[in-house]
Amino acid sequence: MKTLRRRLKRFSAMHWLPGVPANHKCANEHGHNYVVWVEVCGPVDEKTGFIIDTAVLDSIWVPLHSMLDHKAGGLNAVAGLENPTTEILAQWIHERFSRALADFELTWIQITVCESDDSEATVIS
Repeated sequence: MKTLRRRLKRFSAMHWLPGVPANHKCANEHGHNYVVWVEVCGPVDEKTGFIIDTAVLDSIWVPLHSMLDHKAGGLNAVAGLENPTTEILAQWIHERFSRALADFELTWIQITVCESDDSEATVIS
């Protein structure tokens, strides 16, 4: 098995975390310039030489990116992201990639969301 790792188009978004104490710095509205990586593992197709065409990964990301990038109300306004921690955001993206890639012969899919140089969350299945 081989792996392919692709950095997806970055997005910027505001959010706040309603589940933290009022005096927590993330209880206030603030923003991040997010970086998302998708990694897949599977066999290399003998004909194409790909595990999966990166254009497929990009086509899955395009509508998600438009839902997340610079939206009024921030990430909190996106269904399923009412408490948009990095961990929950990574899971939300992972679920959508997993559904979209269900028909491909992949061993696993990994999503990593970086909200800063110091903080990221990864989901793998």
